[in-house]
Amino acid sequence: MAKKMTEQLLCHLIELERRLLDPIVRSSKAQLSNLLHDDFYEISANGLMFNKQHVLGRLPLEKIPQIYNQDFKGQVLTESLAQLTYYAAYRMNVHHALNFSIRMSIWTKTHKGWQLFFHQGTPCPEFKLNYED
Repeated sequence: MAKKMTEQLLCHLIELERRLLDPIVRSSKAQLSNLLHDDFYEISANGLMFNKQHVLGRLPLEKIPQIYNQDFKGQVLTESLAQLTYYAAYRMNVHHALNFSIRMSIWTKTHKGWQLFFHQGTPCPEFKLNYED
């Protein structure tokens, strides 16, 4: 049964999640590798699947999109598994429309610390952006 997450853990996992959006981290295979579990996989908002090796090969070469995320919620699934859900909006540049999605991440606690084990983005209707979150 899932348990309520402490504020401290929620803040830590949000920080890790947002670190994955940092241009310096995204361009560093070493930093990405530390954040992603070896068995990591993602189902993207457009329905594509990626594993850790795909991400390590793709992200350092990608143009960094504008990404907004907000309304984070967390729950502890087990002693070493935690789930984050949040809303995200992104676009490749100011000339593109925003794409809206609900995001879900599963983080696992390992000897290296918390690592992202699974991530999924699901398209959703447009929502109001909270630029202060």
